[in-house]
Amino acid sequence: MTRRPVRAAATIRDGDDDGASTASSTTRRSSLVASFALVMTGSSLGVPAPSSAADKVDMRALTKAFEEAMSAGADYDAADAAWTKAINIAPLNSAGWSNRGTKRLQAGRWRDARDDLERSVELASDPNNPDALTLNNLGNAEGALGNWDAAMANYLEASKDPSREMESIALANLALAKFQVNDVDGSLRVARNILRKDPEFWDVRALATAVLWADGREEDAEAEWQQLCRSGRGFGASNSAEDARKGGDVAYAARLLEQQVAQQAAVVTGKLGTDGARKDGRDVGGDDTPCALYKSTAIVAPRWPPRCTAALDAFLKVTRVGEALDYDGAVKQYRFL
Repeated sequence: MTRRPVRAAATIRDGDDDGASTASSTTRRSSLVASFALVMTGSSLGVPAPSSAADKVDMRALTKAFEEAMSAGADYDAADAAWTKAINIAPLNSAGWSNRGTKRLQAGRWRDARDDLERSVELASDPNNPDALTLNNLGNAEGALGNWDAAMANYLEASKDPSREMESIALANLALAKFQVNDVDGSLRVARNILRKDPEFWDVRALATAVLWADGREEDAEAEWQQLCRSGRGFGASNSAEDARKGGDVAYAARLLEQQVAQQAAVVTGKLGTDGARKDGRDVGGDDTPCALYKSTAIVAPRWPPRCTAALDAFLKVTRVGEALDYDGAVKQYRFL
């Protein structure tokens, strides 16, 4: 993140609840931390779903407001104004509240985002089955406000998504949240469960590496890192083997095997990481190797909570101290004992 200050003066020792820093940013952290998938709710992508008071809603005006909001792109003010217009037209339409809350989350307006997302959950057409993505984003907002118990409750609920589309994402966020509150065992337990089902979930593998390093289990952390670097999915290819799934299980298995063979050949010939990317003696792979994505904390800093980012930073620097941008826009140091 280009806005991140170089260094903070304060140090947070592992296990501290918080810490003050004398280095601060003039702008708040606007990228969402602890979110693997921050996108608009599905109902916003088409004509808005009618509310129970549909007969009182100008659907043409509502649809136009949704279209304006979706076309605003990164212009947060324009998007916020359009979503506000949509809410004024149909105050009982949960999608409007969810999407404005999501946009406010992206803009770093944590409390406003939390209020909007809570309202969306209240207005869910099925009170017993609120939108999983909205719940996940509500967890992100609660976490940004420091309400980690509430955040974890929302992630857990979102993971029960009947469609299972949000299951692994919400659980990954739960693992991140647990480490943020220093529940190392809980974080690793959730991460292990995810990796058992999907050994190629790269972000979770990187998280496991960071957590183990922070916990002083350095050999285990190195083993996780090496597994990430030697992942078969996507190795030596511009596209993931997952893209072959649409051709059926046989096509997927063939493509995955092809990539794994390429990976093994690269290891044998010593061509692993052909761009020569190394950091502190570690091979971080070439552009096509997964761990190359994590050769700095840039890829996780906008999405992970600060303590998690700092743990990965410490691992990459081979030190017991890491730093990360906090929700208040200040860089803080964490010392892992």
